[in-house]
Amino acid sequence: MKTRLIYTALVTAAVVALPSCDEKLPDFFSFKKNNNNSETPAVQAQPAEQPSEPEAPATPTADDVSAAVMPQLVSYPWLSAGEISTETNPTESGSLLLTSKIKLTTTEALYRKESAPAAFNVERQAINQSANAAMQPNSAYLLQIGAPTETITDADRAARPLPENLQQMADELRDLAESAVYTVVAPVGTQYEITATMQADKAEGGWVLSNVELQTESLPAPDSVSPESTLPQDAAKLTPDFEESRKNVIREKIAAFNQTAEPYIKGREDEARKTWTEYKARMEEEARKASEVATAAAAAKEQWINHCTAAIATGKVYSGEWTRDTRFGEISIEVTKAEKFENSVQFIGIVYDTKLPEAKLDITGRCEFTQNEDGTSKVDVTIYDGFYDPDQPTAEVFDAKDGVLILSLDSEGKLSGVMTCISWKDEPDKAFKISLAPRTAKKK
Repeated sequence: MKTRLIYTALVTAAVVALPSCDEKLPDFFSFKKNNNNSETPAVQAQPAEQPSEPEAPATPTADDVSAAVMPQLVSYPWLSAGEISTETNPTESGSLLLTSKIKLTTTEALYRKESAPAAFNVERQAINQSANAAMQPNSAYLLQIGAPTETITDADRAARPLPENLQQMADELRDLAESAVYTVVAPVGTQYEITATMQADKAEGGWVLSNVELQTESLPAPDSVSPESTLPQDAAKLTPDFEESRKNVIREKIAAFNQTAEPYIKGREDEARKTWTEYKARMEEEARKASEVATAAAAAKEQWINHCTAAIATGKVYSGEWTRDTRFGEISIEVTKAEKFENSVQFIGIVYDTKLPEAKLDITGRCEFTQNEDGTSKVDVTIYDGFYDPDQPTAEVFDAKDGVLILSLDSEGKLSGVMTCISWKDEPDKAFKISLAPRTAKKK
């Protein structure tokens, strides 16, 4: 099969159309008679040649190829077509198979958006020492000035955020160090070459090109590059000069950050010292108050112990009344011997009807030094054998083997409570209410 290499060319042809012999001649071809009556044809002007349809070029031209290919490169508006060379191969169907090499040139520089160079962030890290000092928790400053660990609270251990002005400066530095830059992928005038295949069919007056296929692997992907004209106005174009300039800006802003942070950090240190001073003063005050409270409590306890031992003392007599329902009567308790212990005063004595002192029963008791919530101390008394009036209701307790007095000693030295039996715990209404006040014991 014959193959031809076709470069850009334009071939034109014209065909002159003449009238046939059978056509009627126009008037300027009619004969005229001369003076001797002979007829001679009159000479007429020749009619103008009629233009014929131009003959189609033998093969599609470079312009034909360009017209078929360029619409498929709309995604590459930054490319312009240059030299086109084409190989043609006839097919059995009479069509031509075209393989074209098309040279393309960038009409403007192409850039790719990339991460900032790591060197920018290396420069930015010079901010870390000041930033960390500004953000470190109070606990770090407190430990530096000697505050004991046990005095540091959870709030002291929490990191501090940067103040607004320093945070703004830190954010600006981070943007400078990490914001994207644009690097040149292809300078203006960069050339590429692609291959296009297509089918050419001859038509009246020219060629029809179809089934166009492009091999664009050599071209940058349209979504991976940005023409210079589409970049933001303040786009950072990465060049050696730009890189050094950006580093200088970062260094200047770090210096400004450190200068601004210095008094703030000093203020944090002073704040920690003030906190520690206030803490010590507060602890001393609390210790003083606690000591006063403890001293007062000890004094009050000692006073109450003395009150109890004075109330439950040898020879002490209490008289009063008992009541149950509508019944009532008189009753007395006499302490015949009392002895002080660490937490209580224990005693022995007698209980009897006040009007019948000969009828008496032996008792033992214990008065606690610990005060109840109502300010009283518990006095427990156990009743033993003895003499009593069997006609009095109190005989029910005196007859029993488990008779007790459950009393309370108040700050006025009075005793109050109940006289009951342990076995009556489920029958509290059977208990006798007791109310006693101290009186001078009768001389024997």
